[in-house]
Amino acid sequence: MAAVVLALTGFSSGHKSGRHKSSHSDSDSGGGCSSSRQKHDSYTPRSTSTRSSSTLRDGTARVVSCATKATPYTTVEVTNPNSSQATFEVEFSFTDASGRTLSSADKRITVPARGTSKIQVQASGAVLAKLDRCWVEPEADVV
Repeated sequence: MAAVVLALTGFSSGHKSGRHKSSHSDSDSGGGCSSSRQKHDSYTPRSTSTRSSSTLRDGTARVVSCATKATPYTTVEVTNPNSSQATFEVEFSFTDASGRTLSSADKRITVPARGTSKIQVQASGAVLAKLDRCWVEPEADVV
């Protein structure tokens, strides 16, 4: 049944790792929480791009608010450092108290030049029942 719920919400049960250039480990977090028992994490991304200055740079992402039973979605803010509009891929996941991934997904968002945009990520009832932490990869890859 959980697989059906995850399939209907567009989430996968797996979590990609090692794809990004940032230097965090799975225990580091891009920020956010789902309940009052959880502390909000803070992360300042560092620029590690090796692209030339004539191409678009990766953006940054952070959790603004995490899903709760009252508000069953997570809000993620993506910032574009470029002087032109760009589309970014944002990787996020929902985990339980033991750090196991309940669901994860990648979403794309287009952000105006030197601007920020927000995306909301819906959490299913099954995820909300066990949710402890919302996590976002702090580096939003330009696509």
